[in-house]
Amino acid sequence: MERLLRSLIMNQNKQATDKIDHPDTSETVNISSLALLKMLRHARSGIPLEVMGLMLGEFVDDYTINVLDVFAMPQSGTSVTVESVDPVYQTKHMDLLKLVGRTENVVGWYHSHPGFGCWLSSVDVNTQQSFEALHQRAVAVVVDPIQSVKGKVMLDAFRSVNPLNLHIRPLAPTAEPRQTTSNLGHLQKASLISVVHGLGTKYYSLNVAYKMGSNEQKMLMCLNKKSWYDQLNMKKYSELEKSQEETFKNINKLITVFNKEIDEVKEKPSTEKKIKNLDEVKKFGKINAKQQLQQLTSNLLNDSLCHHLTAMINTKSMN
Repeated sequence: MERLLRSLIMNQNKQATDKIDHPDTSETVNISSLALLKMLRHARSGIPLEVMGLMLGEFVDDYTINVLDVFAMPQSGTSVTVESVDPVYQTKHMDLLKLVGRTENVVGWYHSHPGFGCWLSSVDVNTQQSFEALHQRAVAVVVDPIQSVKGKVMLDAFRSVNPLNLHIRPLAPTAEPRQTTSNLGHLQKASLISVVHGLGTKYYSLNVAYKMGSNEQKMLMCLNKKSWYDQLNMKKYSELEKSQEETFKNINKLITVFNKEIDEVKEKPSTEKKIKNLDEVKKFGKINAKQQLQQLTSNLLNDSLCHHLTAMINTKSMN
C-alpha cells in the first residue's frame, strides 16, 4: 500500500512534457452539400445493390481535404461488392470537366453499403490501396443509404494503413496513425463490425465535416422525395376534402381540451399560479393542445395553398 501511494505521489510531481516533433494526423474531410446530395441520391437509387463513384476536390494542406463534387462510374455491383468496369471513363470525364472550367482533381472514391454499416472489406481495402498508389492521401468514403434517415447521415471516411502512408508521418508500421491525433476524444466510437473487418489494423477512420447553410439543409431533408415535379401533381378534390374534414375534427377536439386547460388555470389560487413546477408535473404525459393546434393549422394552410397554386400553374401551362 505504501509503494502504491509513493508511486502516485511521484506521478503527480512529474511535469507533463510533449515532443516538439509530435505528428498531428487530425485530418478532416470537408464534404460539400452538393457532393453529399449526389452521393446519397446515387446510393439510394442502387438499393439493394452497391454503387461507386469518384470524388472531386482538392488537398488544401496536410490536414484538410475538400470534396466539392462527385460523379458515378460504370460499375458492376452486387449486394455485397462493387467494382469499376471501364477505367477509361474516368479520364474522359475529367477531360470533359476541364472544358467547362472544372479543374478539380480526384481526391478519392465512394461506394455504398446498403443496410450494413460503414466499413471496408478486403476488396475495398485493395481498391483503396490502388487509389493510394496514384495519390498517397486518397480517401475512401462509405455511405449507408438505408440507415441514413432524415437529419442523420450514416457516412465515414477511411484510409488504409500501409507503407505508402508511413513515410509521410513518422509512425511505426503496426501503429494506427489516428492514435496520435489531437482530437481523438471527439471521434465517434467504432462499431464492432468495423473493428472485426480491420479498423485500426488494415485501415483507419478520418474526421468528416459538412459545411452547409439553412437552404442546403432543407434540400437534404427533401432527399426521400422522388423528384421535384412530384409536388406539382394535384390531389383529387375528394381526397382533399376527406383529409380536411379529419383535420377539422381533430382541431375541434384540441380546442375543447385547450379551453379546459385555460379554465383550470383561471380557477387556481394566486399561490398555486406562482409554482410552475407543479403545472409542469401535472401536464406531464398529457396532450399538448396548444402545440398540436399550431401544427395542424399550419399544415392545413400549407396544403390548401399548395393545392391552389398547383391548380393555377397547371391551368396556365395547359393554356
